[in-house]
Amino acid sequence: SPTPVKYHYCQFPNCQMRFKRLEHLKRHLRTHTLEKPFECPYQGCGKTFSRRDNLRQHLKTHEK
Repeated sequence: SPTPVKYHYCQFPNCQMRFKRLEHLKRHLRTHTLEKPFECPYQGCGKTFSRRDNLRQHLKTHEK
């Protein structure tokens, strides 16, 4: 029989999110804490992001 999936549940009140991967839960938690650890390295930009992929997408705007 298939192995049951173990979920990681968000513990914030009124949040029903669950994830199969712990790193996805950790990424999700930043939506509650408003933590934005990924900062644009361009001088004077100052934009910050909660996800590395959003920073990567933003960096393309500086290439134009």
